[in-house]
Amino acid sequence: MFTGIIEAVSAVTKIEKSGTECRISLKNPFGKEIKAGDSIAVDGVCLTVETFNDSTISFFVSKSTLEKTIAAKYVPGSIVNLERAMPADGRFDGHIVQGHVDSCGKTAGIRKIGEGTEVKISFDRKFSDFTVPRGSITVNGVSLTIAELDGNTFTISLIPETLKRTSFAETLKTGAEVNLEFDILGKYVSKIIHRSGNDGDLENLIEKL
Repeated sequence: MFTGIIEAVSAVTKIEKSGTECRISLKNPFGKEIKAGDSIAVDGVCLTVETFNDSTISFFVSKSTLEKTIAAKYVPGSIVNLERAMPADGRFDGHIVQGHVDSCGKTAGIRKIGEGTEVKISFDRKFSDFTVPRGSITVNGVSLTIAELDGNTFTISLIPETLKRTSFAETLKTGAEVNLEFDILGKYVSKIIHRSGNDGDLENLIEKL
């Protein structure tokens, strides 16, 4: 499990493609604090450390992951967010993040507001039941809050500290794709209500939030 609090920003150093799969190597910001088999969220995607040394970390990336995430668009030099799995005795600063990306969204607009930045992101409408105003959303592995929701577009506000500690300062551009993981609690609530046959109740609940 992850929390969406980014520990380090890294860069892709090498991509080795093999058919519909690949291996990705990144600069290692963790040194010897990691081991083979560790889970690390790369732009919000839970990947397993295969090999590492003082300078690089390598991960295997499956066909399914390449199809569902922005990993297929990585090139040497791509900047990524990293978070190691949360220890059992760790402080829970973000929200529950599984590292299972649901879909790619697209940056629909960026606006500077004072020292912060407002970003609009469009997403597949089929995930709309999992989004509510002031609810949690994970964008490229970063735990964020939905400030506004308009159909299949939501708005997030990035404070200067978030821009400084994540890849957003370099990677957020209008039209750029991002990894999205919707709130796991919203997924469970939606499934329970849909199974009960009270879909209208879910819509009414979302309107009240």
